[in-house]
Amino acid sequence: MEDFYGIKSRRARDYIRTLAFKRRIPFSSMFPDANPLALDLLEKFLTFNPAKRITVEEALRHPYLEPYHDPEDEPSMNPIPESFFDFDKHKDSLSKEHLKELIYQEVT
Repeated sequence: MEDFYGIKSRRARDYIRTLAFKRRIPFSSMFPDANPLALDLLEKFLTFNPAKRITVEEALRHPYLEPYHDPEDEPSMNPIPESFFDFDKHKDSLSKEHLKELIYQEVT
């Protein structure tokens, strides 16, 4: 429940409440022949709560990616502020046309 109440968007919480409960199926059951390190990394990538999810830096240091990890050749950036993802705050101020224009600018 802690993860559910960590969702800031009321609309997202309302939507999730409409979904049927499904028991989690372990990745090892779905992919029995997969590398256990790959499954561990996948589990960490797909952690529901972003606060508990693996960071990019942690992922790059994960044993599964060790053969590709070169700290001298990996760019990094400052984190995006959480307010950037507060979509409910701006939903009424964007017209459909303005939203289309913003998406077009982002894609091109």
